[in-house]
Amino acid sequence: MGHAILDILTLLGGLSLCIYGMTVMSEGILKLFGAQIRASLRTLSKHRIAGFWFGDWVTMLIQSSSAAIMMAVGFVSTGMLTISQSIALIMGANVGTTITAWVVALFGYSMPVGYLAVPLILFGMPFYFFSNVRRKPVGETLIGIALMILGFTLFIEHMPLPSDYSSLYSQFEFLSGWSFGSVLLFVVIGILFTILLQSSAATIILSMALCASGWISFYMAAALVIGDNVGTTLTPIFGSDKANVTARRASYAHLFFNLFGMVWALALLYPVADMILGLVGSITTPASLALGIAAYHTLFNLLTSFLLIGFVRQIDGLLQKLIPVNSEDDEEVHLSFIHGGILSTSELSVEEARKEAVLFGERCMRMLQLTDEFVHMSHTSDAFAHAFSRIEKYEKITDRLELEIVRYLNSVDRSSLSEHMASRVLSLYKVVDELESIGDSCYNIARAVVRSKEAGVVFIKMQNNNIDRMLELTKEAMSQMVQLIQKRELTQADMYRIYNQEDLVNNLRNLYRDQNIGNIQAGYYSFQSGVLYMEIISGCENVCDYIVNVLEALAEQNAEPIEID
Repeated sequence: MGHAILDILTLLGGLSLCIYGMTVMSEGILKLFGAQIRASLRTLSKHRIAGFWFGDWVTMLIQSSSAAIMMAVGFVSTGMLTISQSIALIMGANVGTTITAWVVALFGYSMPVGYLAVPLILFGMPFYFFSNVRRKPVGETLIGIALMILGFTLFIEHMPLPSDYSSLYSQFEFLSGWSFGSVLLFVVIGILFTILLQSSAATIILSMALCASGWISFYMAAALVIGDNVGTTLTPIFGSDKANVTARRASYAHLFFNLFGMVWALALLYPVADMILGLVGSITTPASLALGIAAYHTLFNLLTSFLLIGFVRQIDGLLQKLIPVNSEDDEEVHLSFIHGGILSTSELSVEEARKEAVLFGERCMRMLQLTDEFVHMSHTSDAFAHAFSRIEKYEKITDRLELEIVRYLNSVDRSSLSEHMASRVLSLYKVVDELESIGDSCYNIARAVVRSKEAGVVFIKMQNNNIDRMLELTKEAMSQMVQLIQKRELTQADMYRIYNQEDLVNNLRNLYRDQNIGNIQAGYYSFQSGVLYMEIISGCENVCDYIVNVLEALAEQNAEPIEID
C-alpha cells in the first residue's frame, strides 16, 4: 500500500514539475519576445490565413494557447481585430498547442533527453542571477525547459506497468470493454481531468503514458485526447457570465471549434486511429504509441482547422445571433481579460490587468456621458429615476472594478517581473484609483442634480449654459484620456494638450465661482441654487483633475502608457 502511494505521489510530482517548468519557460519567453509578439499579432492577424499560422507559431513558441487567444480577444475588444480574424488565430493556437505532445513523444520516449535537464539548469542559473533584465529571462527560459524535461521524464520513468497492479488493471479493462460506450466515457474523463488541472498538456502527457505503458488501448487514449480538446475550452466558458460580449463570443468560438472536431473525431475514431497506428509502425512500442498520440492530437486540430477555416464569417454570424449585444451589458462587473489559471505568467498577468484598466477608462467615459444626459432630464419623467439608478449602479461597479484589479495586482509575483513591468504594476495601482475617483465624481454630480430637483430649484439660463460648457469640456478631456491610454507612447504634446484643457476648466470654475457670489448677492437666484450649481461645476473640475492624474501615472512608467494588445 505504501509503495502504491509513493508511486502516485511521484507521478503527480513529475506532472506538476512539468507544468511548472512550462510556466517558467513561458514567462521567460514572454519577457524576451513579448513586445515583438504583440506588435506582430496586431499586423499579421488581420488576414485569416496569416492569423492562423501566426497563432500556430506563437503558441508553439510560448507553449500556451490561452495566452495567444487572450491577446486576440484584447484586440477584438478594442476593434483592432474582428471576431472573424480572431477565430482564425484561435484555430492556429489550437494547432500550435500540439507541439507539447511531440516534445514529450520525441524527447521522452523516442530520444530520451532527461540527462540534459541538469546541464540546462547549470547553464541557466548564471543568466538567472544577472541583474540585467534582458539576460535574466534567458535563464528563466533555460531553467523552465529543464524543469519541463525533468518533470515528464520523471513521470514516464515512474509510470508502473499493469502487471505491477493487476487488480487495478482489471478495472481499466472493465472500463474499456463497453465498446463505443467506453470511448464516450474516456472523452468525459479527458474533459474532467483537463478542467481539474486547467492544463491540456497534463491530459496529453497522461494519455500518452497510460497508452505507452499498456494501461489503456490506443483508441481509449485517442478518446482522452478528444476530451482534452473540449475540456480546455470549458474553463473560460464557466466564467463567461462575468465577461463582456466579445470575450464570450471568443470563448464560444473556441468551444464550437473543438465540439465540431469532437463530432468528426468520434465518428471516424477507429479508422483514423488504425491509419495512424499503421503509419507509426506495425510494432507497437512505447515510443511508437507516444508518437501516435502526438500525431492524433495534431491531426485532430489540423483537420478541424482546415474544415472550418473557410467558414469563419459564418461562425461569426452564428455567434452574433447566439450572443447578442445587450444595451445594458456594460452595467455589470465584467473582468474581460483577468482569468488566471495554472499556466498564467506574471508578465501575462500584468498585461491582463493593463487591458482591464483601459476598459475601466472606457466605462468611466460612458458613465460621464450618462451623467451629462441625466443633467438635462425632466425630474417628472420615468426616465429620470431610471437614469439615476443606472448611475448609482455604475458607481458601485467602479468601486468593485478597482477592488478586483488591485486584488489581482497584489497576487502578481513581483520577483519574476522585469524592471519595466514592475513599474507598470505601480502605475496601474494609481491609474485604477484615479479612475474610481472619476466614478465617484460623476455620481456626486448626479446627486447634486437630484437634490436640486427635490428642492424645487430651477437653474436660470446662465447657470444651465455654464453647466453645459463645463460638461462639454470635461467630456472632451475624458475622450482625450481614453484615446491616450491606448497609445504606445505619451508625447509632450499629448501632456500639454491635456494640461491646457485642465487649465481652461480650472479657470472657468474660478470665474463661475466668483460670478456665483455676485449673482446670489444681486438676487438672480437663491443661495441654495448657487450651492447646488457650484457642486455640479466643481464635480466637473474634479473629474478633469483625476484625468490628469491618470495620464501622469502613465507617463511615469518609462514613458510607455497602457496600450491595448
